Amino acid sequence: MATIREISVQAGVSIATVSKVLNGKPGVKQSTAEEILRIADKMKYRPNLNARSLKNGQSRTLGIITEDLTVFNAPEIVDGIAAACEARGYHYILGNLRFYKIYGNKKRDPKESMRMVHAMVDEMLSKQVTGIVYIGCHSHLVVSLSEHTEIPFVCAYCTSADSNIPYVLYDDRKAAFEATEVLIRSISGPIGMITGPSDSIHAANRTRGFQEALFAHGIPYDPNLTLCGDWGRDCGYRLGSELILAGAKAILAQNDIIATGVLDWCNQNSVEVGRDVMLIGFDNREISTVCRPTLSTVALPLYEIGQIAGNTMLDILDDNPPTWHEKLLDCTIVERESTGGKK
Repeated sequence: MATIREISVQAGVSIATVSKVLNGKPGVKQSTAEEILRIADKMKYRPNLNARSLKNGQSRTLGIITEDLTVFNAPEIVDGIAAACEARGYHYILGNLRFYKIYGNKKRDPKESMRMVHAMVDEMLSKQVTGIVYIGCHSHLVVSLSEHTEIPFVCAYCTSADSNIPYVLYDDRKAAFEATEVLIRSISGPIGMITGPSDSIHAANRTRGFQEALFAHGIPYDPNLTLCGDWGRDCGYRLGSELILAGAKAILAQNDIIATGVLDWCNQNSVEVGRDVMLIGFDNREISTVCRPTLSTVALPLYEIGQIAGNTMLDILDDNPPTWHEKLLDCTIVERESTGGKK
């Protein structure tokens, strides 16, 4: 990769002249500037952003820490943050804690996971980032970030008790309310639900939204038609069969993977989903469009979460901090064949 000195030799001008052109400063004749840029492109010159930041005493680089980049929510959120950075002339560095790969669905070791977070933050600081957006695997309270007072944070898809750390999430409760209303409109009969684990904030909020929708429409809540699962396809198969055999005519599955398990059982037992039983999932995962019948679901505003979190961090760096601590975004209901929608 070429240096400024090599470009100056090739162009027959001083290093100072090349530096002015490459940094977009005035004072160089247009024809000379064009020739320098042509030579720089030909020699594949790339600026050293870290060196430039050290020289100017100002870094235009954000850190993004994901708890696990392989979890379905992370890529879209990162993309939203990247778009905010691109629009406002910032770069970003991505760090991956790999929590899901390490722990799976098991409980994390709190001391070890906290040590990993601190180590990643320290690594980001060594790379001269000016702010960090922290992306959770799921909605949970992140407590360790407030110990790093030397840099601002914004949380995405997770929450913070520290009022100085804003967070951006979506409204699980409202989304479940609206999804349940789709089932209420689709069929007359008992409505069941398969939840995620009992210690999940998502599961608790979605259960509350389900109950509130039933209450709003004068439908008694039957606790026997709410079964607790583990987010997996097998639990959808097993618990879905229990609900249908108990008389449920509609099911809210608290994620799309659970819903595909329900579909599996129905397809094997000649129960036509979308006619005999209505079914809606949650998350709008890729599988919801390729299963048969296609799955009605709740689309999460993942890109928007990232974009708002990124812009919020950039606003903080511009001395324009938000007036809010919590930002909850609306979800979108996507109706497909499993609730009698269009094929």
